[in-house]
Amino acid sequence: MIDRDNGVSYYHQLSSILIEQISNGTFQQGNRLPTENELSKRYGLNRHTVRRAMERLEDEGLIYKVRGKGVFVANTKIPYKVSKKTQFTNLMLSAGLTPDSELLNSYEIAAGNEIAEKLNIGPSDKVIALDILRYVDEIPFCHTVSFLRADIFPGLRGLLNGLYSIYNILKKHYDIDMQRVSSNFEVSMPGDSEMNILQISAKTPLLVVRSISKSQHGDMVEYCTTCFRGDLSSITVDFNEDAKGTEEIQAAK
Repeated sequence: MIDRDNGVSYYHQLSSILIEQISNGTFQQGNRLPTENELSKRYGLNRHTVRRAMERLEDEGLIYKVRGKGVFVANTKIPYKVSKKTQFTNLMLSAGLTPDSELLNSYEIAAGNEIAEKLNIGPSDKVIALDILRYVDEIPFCHTVSFLRADIFPGLRGLLNGLYSIYNILKKHYDIDMQRVSSNFEVSMPGDSEMNILQISAKTPLLVVRSISKSQHGDMVEYCTTCFRGDLSSITVDFNEDAKGTEEIQAAK
């Protein structure tokens, strides 16, 4: 219980109690924690104090929030290997996790200077943009915006119904076997859009991966940006499958 005479702030005492309960298994990985209102009543504290305690746990990566569902004890980091032929669905299934994908939007636009440079095309050439949210065990995990050459993938938007693997669709309908050429990594804090899409707070870091992929014919065909939740992801980079080791990068607070 809260000691009101020891001089230690109430929020710090509450956060220490919750940390101990997580450590001893009272609340296990994936368990939903009591609501702020429930904790407020249980410990005789105002909700502002409870909120500060929860913010401390979030800062330390011990909990995560899912909008509309509550606050949960953080799981072990979700493994994700970035390689020449990364396939989200296969990776998650092999890890014993349940993947899902949602196509938020798709549209066709002129490439513009930045995308044109990545794909070796003209700025006025068309690209197909796919805005995709991916889930792991029903939790938003990463948000991808992918740009693919419209001249190589005509009619692609009409093929994207339901759960799908983009790479499998490109192979089946266009006989294109994509291979990642390069990936650039950086850590950033989320803006309003990513906070809303990934259901995270402003304190949750993102691991942003920008990648270029080519076809088996040598054409640059895709440029994509993926924002991984830093509180959930453990990214392994392996572009040389024959290499003895890999480089592991974790987004840390």
